[in-house]
Amino acid sequence: MNILSDFLTFPPLITMGTDALRLLLAFVLGVFIVNIYRWTHAGIPQKSFTDTLIILCMLISVVMVIIGDSIARAFSLVGALSIIRFRTAIQDPRDIGFVFYALAVGMAIGAGNSSVAVLAAFLIGIIILGIYSWHEHFSNNNEFRLEFCLPPEPGFEAVYRPIFDRHLIYERLIEKRIRKRGVVELNYRVKLETPQDWLVFFNELSNIESVTDVKLDKE
Repeated sequence: MNILSDFLTFPPLITMGTDALRLLLAFVLGVFIVNIYRWTHAGIPQKSFTDTLIILCMLISVVMVIIGDSIARAFSLVGALSIIRFRTAIQDPRDIGFVFYALAVGMAIGAGNSSVAVLAAFLIGIIILGIYSWHEHFSNNNEFRLEFCLPPEPGFEAVYRPIFDRHLIYERLIEKRIRKRGVVELNYRVKLETPQDWLVFFNELSNIESVTDVKLDKE
């Protein structure tokens, strides 16, 4: 009897088709957001992050459809999702903006405001491209992201400090973490005194015996 009741309350094909179109639109706009991210990202984007943006856009649209106008469902989903722990640290604040970008578009689609989702996705994307072009043409060309590894020895900063003092006019430690076997990984945002000497700076740092995995990317 319960099976028959479930069958009779099965959503009509029109409703299923509408939900499928919403999900498809969330996928398309998610791909659009990822392309905006790739075009404006300084380094090589991580595939796991770009895939996550698409998945987030689709999932949040499904969540919004499930919630509908029910406050009880909203609180139930918040309680269910609160058990999830995200342990991946987002290093660039700009990436957080793209996460909210995907979430906002997915929410608009799930809430039935597809026109708002499309308009917001394209307008925000155009603005991001404009900001990127502005930085490319008018910003300083001497800011870099520097990553390298060192053995965990006391006073390890003295190993690379002379090179920093010789070539840099600005430095900021973004992240310091311990890899396997105790190797220290340092992530800096640096500004070179002479941008054309970036290769000299890179080679001098790489030639230090204890310094490994040197990466220097344009900001």
